[in-house]
Amino acid sequence: MIISPQFLSALGTIALIAGATSTSAQRIEFASGEIVTAGDPVAVEVLDLPPEIEVEIRAERVLKAYYERGYPVRRYQSAATFRSDEEGRVDIAASEAIAGSYEGTDALGLFRSMRQVSDEPAEMDNRVTVSALIDAEVVASNSFEMRYAAPSYSVEELPSLPGSYFAAPASPGKHPVIIVIDGVDSHAQNRELLMPQLVAKGYAVVHFATYEIIYGPREPSIAGMPTTYVDIPIDRLQQVRDWLLTRDEVDEDRMGLYGYSRNGAYVLLAATKYDWVKAVAGISPSDVVWEGWGDRVKQGTTSSYSWKGEPLAYVPYSVNWNREVSKFGRGERGRLRTPMDEGRWANPNQVAAARIPIEEFKGAVLVVGGELDDLWSAGHQVQNVAERRAEAGLKTSLLVLPDAGNGITGTGTNPTLLFDGGEKRRIEAQAQAKTWAAILKFFEEALQSERRSEKGGERGYPMRPRPRAAIGSDHRMTCAPITKIAAQETRYVGVRSAGIAAM
Repeated sequence: MIISPQFLSALGTIALIAGATSTSAQRIEFASGEIVTAGDPVAVEVLDLPPEIEVEIRAERVLKAYYERGYPVRRYQSAATFRSDEEGRVDIAASEAIAGSYEGTDALGLFRSMRQVSDEPAEMDNRVTVSALIDAEVVASNSFEMRYAAPSYSVEELPSLPGSYFAAPASPGKHPVIIVIDGVDSHAQNRELLMPQLVAKGYAVVHFATYEIIYGPREPSIAGMPTTYVDIPIDRLQQVRDWLLTRDEVDEDRMGLYGYSRNGAYVLLAATKYDWVKAVAGISPSDVVWEGWGDRVKQGTTSSYSWKGEPLAYVPYSVNWNREVSKFGRGERGRLRTPMDEGRWANPNQVAAARIPIEEFKGAVLVVGGELDDLWSAGHQVQNVAERRAEAGLKTSLLVLPDAGNGITGTGTNPTLLFDGGEKRRIEAQAQAKTWAAILKFFEEALQSERRSEKGGERGYPMRPRPRAAIGSDHRMTCAPITKIAAQETRYVGVRSAGIAAM
């Protein structure tokens, strides 16, 4: 009997596929460990696959839908097709997805591209299940825990500040403090995600609620909380500091502020008022105070912030403000940046009066902004912050994301749902990951490093040497990079006299 080479080849293919369907042959490993803190790198490898064969990698988890009333828990899933290499291996971070929920090489792709797959309620569970399928048959499956919190910590409400919460690591000793400025309307997400993530990194954290935006007849959930963004009192922050001084687990000499978007402007402004603030991180902030807004607020008559009962000078919006705001009520995405830019261009004198004097703050500053932010010109505004401090000879950590918009908070490991799909979702997730890494690095250096001697530098806290641009002997400062990011994705600035030089 003569056996043709074609028959042997076909037989080999059948055996290859048969071997691929055995659940004992293939395996999924997590080089990042069985427990991963959200925001830390996740390394997933599928091993012992047949070489150079298409395999579908599927990820599944449950998540709380913070943007739905009642925060229901839903099931999410993603799937992408890869081709195993000649050693029968797929590395999610390095291998190219050729089809599915996302395409291309993207370490975050499998996680940020998840979509809700069921309206049925689910039980909350932090596990992420990853499966490998060949010809629609599962050949390997494994799971890891994506943890947002330290193994042991507790949250308590501040008695004197309803709607504000405190959490600290269970470990003994005094911990540095980060005060997160936010509104009541989004406090659940920050209390359940951001707070525990920071606690897990060794910080005592206060979530300080400063407003609850309400349109229509609904009653506020917390009595006395501002329901419009008008004259928000910056000096109320001192009550948080006073309460913290009663706690044995906090270090009163290591306190920082964190705020996003409107709250980013709040923290920059507050830092100029209180010398007990050692570090401030403004994510998508403004460099000026804008006019107030909210239900039944007459345009052009109010400020967003006040200090000791007096409204602060502000930049007014243009007449197109209500047109853009009304789009949100119709389920559309308004471009608030347009009336804000128009108001700024038309009122240069009021811009000068409303500018946040961030150069008066001598501590550590991080500002991050996206050039394509359509809520306001965050990329330009963070650049202005860095330049003002540069003129005063002060260092600023600056991260400008040219392709990113406003949705840059998060870790990049949760589904990015602000965009329908494709490239914008990838950019948003990567921007979140870069921003989160920058925040952690910044606060670690500003609040957790060992103190320097008084002779060593500003406020007695350490700061690592930062690279300087080669722009001459009269160079005074560098807005130093926090993370190593490709030049086309991030812009940094340095100063030579009145000029700006790219790093």
